[in-house]
Amino acid sequence: MTFAQAVRVCLKDKYCSFRGRASRSEFWWFMLGIGLINLAANTVLSPLPPKTAMGLNFLVSLALLLPNLGVTVRRLHDRNLAGWWLLVPILSLLFWLLGRGAPGGNAGPVSALLSLSMCICYLAILSLPGTAGPNRFGPDPLAAENAGE
Repeated sequence: MTFAQAVRVCLKDKYCSFRGRASRSEFWWFMLGIGLINLAANTVLSPLPPKTAMGLNFLVSLALLLPNLGVTVRRLHDRNLAGWWLLVPILSLLFWLLGRGAPGGNAGPVSALLSLSMCICYLAILSLPGTAGPNRFGPDPLAAENAGE
């Protein structure tokens, strides 16, 4: 899948779709697209007053939230994992925040290491190839992409 196809699929065809599977190329091209959209929004909005720019940037991020969550869940489905794995980065953030406020100050580095480890594992999960052939979430997206060529 190309960059343009991934952005079109995620923003138009599957804007709020949490069903099915997403190939690595669809996921990573769309993540790049989100980064470029946010960069462009920040650049265009930077001359505005700070509160206005922040509010408009928030609206751009909010508009991209559902397709971001959707493609991430579909990517997890491609690995034959439930969408609930999406909570791993949120839990890692909570571990880190709770560790920072722990009495005695010893939990901070441990919670930061645990949080970092969870994020690295999550990134590895999203980076590994998907399940070959159909799985419980649907047909192999790579087989569908190759059949369409």
